[in-house]
Parts: sequence; structure tokens; C-alpha cells
Amino acid sequence: MVENPGNMSRLARVVVVGALFTACSGGPSDAEFVAACINEGQAAASQLLDKELGVTREAFCTCGAPIAKSSLSSDGYRAMILDMQGKREEARNITSKMGESEQQASLEVLGTMLEKCGGAAK
Repeated sequence: MVENPGNMSRLARVVVVGALFTACSGGPSDAEFVAACINEGQAAASQLLDKELGVTREAFCTCGAPIAKSSLSSDGYRAMILDMQGKREEARNITSKMGESEQQASLEVLGTMLEKCGGAAK
């Protein structure tokens, strides 16, 4: 079967536009989470925790990104990233609009990340 090159070109454009739309509307990426998490890790308290857990900050953040993304709503995930970026007021504005169960999930995900991404879990 021979395809018309014009039809394939249109199909390719639709696929690319669809992928871009999904990426743009899907909220923050794992890479954005990891960057914010690594940045937050510059604090002395975070460095001590990393040492205690026996992990590098990058390994912890890379492990934690998919956990946070799958455990939180897009708003919760975004608020967590903003908080790690030091944009606490913006994060509070988002979390204040979230329901109680959603706010609770935001707290629980930290425990899950520590459990699954800490050095003892590996």
C-alpha cells in the first residue's frame, strides 16, 4: 500500500501538535520537579537529611518526581514545586483552594518519597 506523502505529512503534524498540547497542558514536568528539588537541597537541613538517608540529592529527587506526580493532583504537584522553588506564597494560594483530602495527600507524599527513595529502601 502506497501512502500519499501529503496525508503522512498532515498526520505527522497532528501527532506533533497533539504531543505538544499534552506536554503543555499536563502541568509541570518531572524535570521541573527535579530541578526545584535539587535547588531546595542546597539548604543545610536538606543536605543533612540526604546524608542521613544515604542518598544524593539528585537521586532522591529523580526517584521522588514520579511518586509525587502520580500521588498528587496537578495543582498539588504544582504547589509542591513552587514551594521547593521558594515561592511559598504562590504555593499557599494554590493549596488554600484545595480540599482537605488533597492537602492531606500533599503531606503523605513526602513520607512516601522518604520511604521509597531513602538509602535504606534501595
